[in-house]
Order: sequence, then structure tokens, then C-alpha cells
Amino acid sequence: MTEAPQNGIKGLKHWRYDLLAGMQVALVSLPLSLGIAIASGAPPVTGLISAIIAGLIFPFLGGAYVTISGPAAGLAPALLAGMLMLGGGDLAAGYPLLLVAICITGLLQIVLAFFKTGRYAIFLPVTVVEAMLAAIGLIIIIKQIPPLMGAILPASGTMLASVAKLPQALLQIEWGVLVIGGLSLFLVFYLSKSKHDWMRKVPPPLLVTVLGILLGSAFGLDAKYLITMPDNIMADGITFPAFGEVFSRPELWWGVLVVVITLTLIDGVESLATIKAVDKIDPFQRKSDPNVTLRAMGISNSLSSIFGGLTIIPGGIKSRTNIDAGGRTLWANFYNAMFLLIFLFFITDIIAMVPLAAIAAILIYVGWKLCEYKVFTKTYAIGRDQIVIFIITVIAILGTDLLSGILIGVAAEVVILLYLLMPSFRFVLMGRLSFKQGCCLLWDNLKSLFKTPVIKIKEQEREGIAHYEMTLSSLVCFNLLPLDKLLANLPSKVGVTLIITESGRIIDHTAMEYLHQFEEECVRDGRVFELVGVENFIPFTRHALAARMQDTILIKEQVQRSDREVQMERLAEQYSLGFHPESKSILNAEDFVYLRRGADKEECNILSGEHWGSRVRLYDYSHTSAPNYYSRHWHTIITIRCPAGLEVDVPDMVIAPGHYLERYLIDYEEVVLPDDNALAGKYRLYAKEGADPLSYLSPKLTAFIAKHDDFYLEVRKGVMLAFRKDHALANADDVALLFSLAEMFNHSCVERVKE
Repeated sequence: MTEAPQNGIKGLKHWRYDLLAGMQVALVSLPLSLGIAIASGAPPVTGLISAIIAGLIFPFLGGAYVTISGPAAGLAPALLAGMLMLGGGDLAAGYPLLLVAICITGLLQIVLAFFKTGRYAIFLPVTVVEAMLAAIGLIIIIKQIPPLMGAILPASGTMLASVAKLPQALLQIEWGVLVIGGLSLFLVFYLSKSKHDWMRKVPPPLLVTVLGILLGSAFGLDAKYLITMPDNIMADGITFPAFGEVFSRPELWWGVLVVVITLTLIDGVESLATIKAVDKIDPFQRKSDPNVTLRAMGISNSLSSIFGGLTIIPGGIKSRTNIDAGGRTLWANFYNAMFLLIFLFFITDIIAMVPLAAIAAILIYVGWKLCEYKVFTKTYAIGRDQIVIFIITVIAILGTDLLSGILIGVAAEVVILLYLLMPSFRFVLMGRLSFKQGCCLLWDNLKSLFKTPVIKIKEQEREGIAHYEMTLSSLVCFNLLPLDKLLANLPSKVGVTLIITESGRIIDHTAMEYLHQFEEECVRDGRVFELVGVENFIPFTRHALAARMQDTILIKEQVQRSDREVQMERLAEQYSLGFHPESKSILNAEDFVYLRRGADKEECNILSGEHWGSRVRLYDYSHTSAPNYYSRHWHTIITIRCPAGLEVDVPDMVIAPGHYLERYLIDYEEVVLPDDNALAGKYRLYAKEGADPLSYLSPKLTAFIAKHDDFYLEVRKGVMLAFRKDHALANADDVALLFSLAEMFNHSCVERVKE
């Protein structure tokens, strides 16, 4: 393809891809939308209404490319709590009032988008956002345990009330329902983890739903254990907002305001986090516009509420399904909505046969993905300061509500930053600081957290291109917005140098993540970027994005090396290469297809140096990808640069086992392998149009790759990248194989030139 697919009228030429993807998304969206509505305390049909409106509106408003929008589980606890609060504990009475709050939320989002506040979520600490999602996951799990067992209990607005009702749920177990729920729960987890391709072709939520229908019919479940659908969708399925009641009852106004603030905050934060994560797995590497997306969500939310629908945000699970199915533009949303319309009007009776236990199993899985143990281990790996903030936020949300918990989490971040910046209280007791001086210092440090970090800007010219040099002080989440606005307003191709001076004492985790993301964007856009001064800060852990401080009191201590580091250091000595155990963020200067995907991309335990006359690097690489934001994928990768002068002759190519990464090889064409080629049947070969990659692969190299059936080999800009798909961290024998492959590739390049 000569250009990345675009939205709008131009995107219609990709209708074959988007239509097929939309159908597969609809099969996943159907049970998820029903379940989210149930978890929100709303009629199940409202989940489908929300998804349909989102699909019909989003493609015409833009803002993203392969993101699928609709109701999301992350907002279900907030919607349920809001409904109970506004209705005085009565869901039926609270729902029309909640629709008013959703409508106002949408209008507020449109206003925020008008003022270009689409990136306002940058103000929130990353750890607080992740803790919010983890708490939401726990809430979803606890609230879905009773329906999983067949217990019918009144809805609870708080987590503590839900936990208190669990013993009562145990006394109401319906064994037939429990069998369906338990089997559904096992299957949705097992199928999602399965490595068999044939098992992963059918979406687990769809399979669990179908199985639930069959078992429910076999067991003859009572209607109270099944989804309730209206007999007439148009007459009985649409609830209109109670604007008149809200405006005539001033006692409701405070409750509506709290719900609006809560929904706006969570909707905005989760929407922007999702589109950012989805952008990182977009095969075409397109970048969503947060302001346009925020406006689109605002319009969608207002229209959804008018027709009785729930809040609408981008969804990670559905977006990943869209990408895996080959979706290319936002028109996949439209086709998803059309299929859901067909389901809504033509298979309503079948939908009404779905057991609530099967839906509960799906929701428990969604909740688990938000709060699984890997979330906690990842946060702890970043730093002990972050795990403290994380746990405080989670406990606060579970003990109070989402809005209060988030504010407590932000306050915890402020307190910890002040604690890190302040000298010890013993200086006051020792008389080195007076109490007044200590209070003044505390106030100055507090102000510095919110003060713009930009000290001065210097405009230069390097090699005929404008270059901006910015001097910065401390960088934390609370003062990133001025820097972000400044960088966003710079011309697109100018160079940037950020210098963090000695006056800067701390860079927190959110700021480190922001700097890395900006550096990634510069590398992708071909812009010159330099970050100076970070090397003078001492990181709290070895994580590449850990918070760090510049303080003469702190001393770098030798950290005990792990077994993996010791193993890799020995291998470095064996191959006469340098060794660097520190974690570093991947920037992908060669633009490898494999390294484009995912987020939190890091390399560590790096072996590097000259070998066979070429530059060789071998390292442990890890990344995450939506919707499994916290599950890290590991591979040991080797790269080798062709000898000087030869790299221009070697064409870009990919040798992949089977259909591995096929969706992401959008700028390559498949090269038909001759039947007598050793790679035929095991591997697929891709190259740019008109290239002849086969002539660059020596028989010895081809035979070596064919001997093993799990090598992934990519050549880009004269650099080869390779790893074994079915292996995570390589042992000594695997490393030897990778070095043998690199050596043969190097010789193949040299022999080709000699010919």
C-alpha cells in the first residue's frame, strides 16, 4: 500500500476488510454490551443501544482509526452507584435521572474538546489511573459473584455493601446456574490463554454465550436466571431522560453534578488511555487525535442518553478484535452497528435465552484483566513509591467511591513527592532549620509541583533546520501540561533538545513515561531529539521509566544481580562483547515491524560490540499490548548490521513462521516460495514490491532457518533482527543458535556482493 487508510469517504474503498472485521467485532460486542448494561444496573437492551449509536456516529466524527467505541465495563460501577444515588436506592427510578447526567456529561465533553483539553488526563499520575482501573476490576468481580451462582440480590451502591452480601449469596446458590457459571468461567479463561490457533478463531465471549444458551435450555432455567429483553424494542426498549424531573427537583442537582464530574473524569481518562494503547498496535502506525476523539465521545454520549443508552468510550477488547480481524478504518464501527441492529431485531428471542451466569463469567474475566496480580508486580517493579500510591488509591476507591478514591490517590502522589523533596524533619529538631523555614520550604516545594518546568527557550538552526533548546527544572505529572502545550505548538519537523538542569530535583514516573513517548514520536517522524541531564538523576529502580532524583545525599548502591544477568554477562564474555544490564526504552530507529507493536517496550541485559566485522547486539526484549496492558511478552533478540557499504544492497524483507504478524506486514508483499525451496511450507517470505530477496538468501542460511520452524527474521535498512517465536528468554543453546543465524546472514551478504 502506498499510503495508510483514511477515514471518511476515502475509507470506503477498504469496505471488504472493515465489513468482515465489523462482523467479528459484533459477535464480541453482543455479549459484552449486554453484560456491561447488566453490571451497570440498566436494562440489558440499553447496552446494545449504546453500541449501535456509537457505531453509527463515531465513523462520521473521526478522531481515531481502528478504535471500536461503545459501552465499557470500566464505567459500570460508576453508573450503578449514580443510578442508586439519584433514585434513592431504586434502579428503575434512578435510570431516567442518570440519563440526564450522561447527556450533560456528553455536552461537557464537547465543550472541553472545543477548548482543546483532550490531553487534560496528562495531569493525573499514571499510577493513579492504573489503580483506578484495578479497583474497577475488583468491584466488577465482587458484584458478579452472586449472579454467577444464581443468587438474586438487590444492587449495592458500594463495594463494602457488596462484600457484606456475599454470605447471603452463598445461601441462595442455584446449582444448575452455578454449573453453567463455573464452566463458562473456566472456558473464558482457558480459551483466552490458549496457544492453539484453531481455538482462538472463535471469540471466547461468543463461545461462552452460545454454550450458556445450550446449557440453560438443557437445564430448563427459570426466566429470572436469564437476560430480560423487551417484547417490542421501539415501544418498551427505549427509556428517555427525565429532564423535567431533574430541573424541577433542586435536591437532585448536587447528585447529578457529582455523577457528571465522575463520568467526565473516568470517561476522559479511560478514553484517552485506550486510544493511546490502540494506536500502539495499529498496523499502519496512525496517531489518533485526542481532542477530536473527546468531541466524538461527547456527541455520542449525548445522543446515546437521548435514546436511553449508556456512556460510550473506546474499548480495548473490541479494538483488538477489530485489528486482528483486519479492520482498517472507523467504518468497522458502522458495520459493527449494522450487525448489532440485525441481532437486536431478529434474534431477540435467542438473546433472551442467555443465562446471566454466562454473562457474569465474561464480566469476571474482563474485571480480572484489569486487576490481575501482574498489575501489582508491574507497579512494584517501577518503584516502591508507585506501589504505595497504587495501594492507597485502590483501597480508597473500594472504601469510598471512584471520584473520592481518585482524589485521595492524587493527594497521596502530592504527599509522597513532597516527602521526597523535603529534607528530614530531624533538621528542624537539630536546629539546622527553623520551624518557619521548614514551613516556607514545604510551601515552595508544593508550588514547584504545579509551576511550569520550562525555564527558558533558545531557538537555533542546525544544518539549515530550526532547532529548539529548552531548559527545564523538575518534571512531575502536575506540571507537564505547560511543557506538553509548548511541544505540541512547535512546527512538525523542527529539532528539540530538552535539558534538565541541576535546579531540577525530581522526575516522576509519569514524566518519564511522557518523555519516552515524545522521544518515540520524534524517532517515528524523523525529528532530531536530545534529552540531556537525565543521566545525572538516580533512578529508584532499574525500570527504564522509574522515578529518579538528583540529590547529593543519595548514593548509587551496587544492586545484587539476578541469575539472568549473571548468565548473560557470562555469555558476553564468551562472545567478547560488552554487557549492559540496565533496562532501556526501545526507540526502534530502524522502524522494524515487530518493534512497532505494543507499549512499555524495553530492552535489558544487552550484549553489544563488533563481531565478524559487523555491529552485533543481543538483548532481552519485552512489551505489552492492548487489551492485556499488564502482561509482558518476552523474547531474546539479536540484531546485526551488514558490513559497511553493503547495507544499501540488502532489500527489506521478513521471513515469518506461518501467518505470524501477517496483519502488521502492511507495507510488504508476499513472495511466492518455489516448491523446492527449503522454507516452503514452514515459512512465508515478504518483501517490498519489485525486490528479489531470494537472491540474498544463501542455501546455507535457508537450510539453517528451515531446520527450525519458529525463527522470525526481519531485515530493515540493512539491519537484521531475529528471534525464536516460541521461545521467551533464550538459554545458552538458543543464544548460540541466534549467533549462528547472524553469522550466516552476515556471510550471505558478503557472498552476494562478491558475486
